[in-house]
Amino acid sequence: MSIAAIARKDFQETVQSRGMIALVALFSLLVAAFAYAVRPTGQSEQFATEVLLSVFVGRFLVTTLVPLVGVVVGYNAVSGERESGSLKLLLSLPHSRADVVFGKVVGRGAALALAVFAGFLLPALVLIAAPVAFNAGAFLGYTVFAAALGVVFVAIAVGCSAASSTQRRALIGGVAIYVLFVLLWGAITGRLVGAAGPVVDALPVSSTQVRVFLRVSNPTTAVEALSNAFLGEQLFTGDSANQQLSAAAMLVFWTLAPPLAGLLKFDTDDL
Repeated sequence: MSIAAIARKDFQETVQSRGMIALVALFSLLVAAFAYAVRPTGQSEQFATEVLLSVFVGRFLVTTLVPLVGVVVGYNAVSGERESGSLKLLLSLPHSRADVVFGKVVGRGAALALAVFAGFLLPALVLIAAPVAFNAGAFLGYTVFAAALGVVFVAIAVGCSAASSTQRRALIGGVAIYVLFVLLWGAITGRLVGAAGPVVDALPVSSTQVRVFLRVSNPTTAVEALSNAFLGEQLFTGDSANQQLSAAAMLVFWTLAPPLAGLLKFDTDDL
């Protein structure tokens, strides 16, 4: 299968790259430092782990560093091979352009997911060895959500790469989306809802529902909502179940839509 062949090749190259090894080491050390510095004691295992991950690790590292790494991993996936000329060779083999785009999403997304799990391994060992309250199951589950966020941003970056003729344009596009989602989303959507007050009032939904939808439309806040619900042992249950389902749907959307949009542009390009 062509997608599997391209994914396997990209996975091996990404995992073995020095940049990925350095990023794993940096992320692991940062998370371990947070784990050791805050190491909450005197509380239940679930509460202590929830505070560590959702308040410290998640807010300062996962929702800022993991998306950035995803952009770095994916921005040159297609545009880099186009500039080097190797893309023509790749397409001369029995691979379609769709195979190339989605194979790179799968391969590089899997590599980043593996890197995230590796990055959380050392902090887990620190917490297990230290005399602190620690819930290993909650820690592992949170790692899954962190990896999912990385895969989403890899998909976004690969979509930008497929739609761009140069690595520079792909990088600019990926960084712009990162800045929008990670740094500016709350301010922009807040002003948008405020400015469009009369329009929002005319809709068959409340302004609060619109704000919630805009919040979960951002993959970083969608992952925050899901991971916090998981740590609070209320995943897809309780009053926020519908919000969590919307957040999960938006993560699927952002994993598929950017590569598809990039593929539409890529299919029309003359290499």
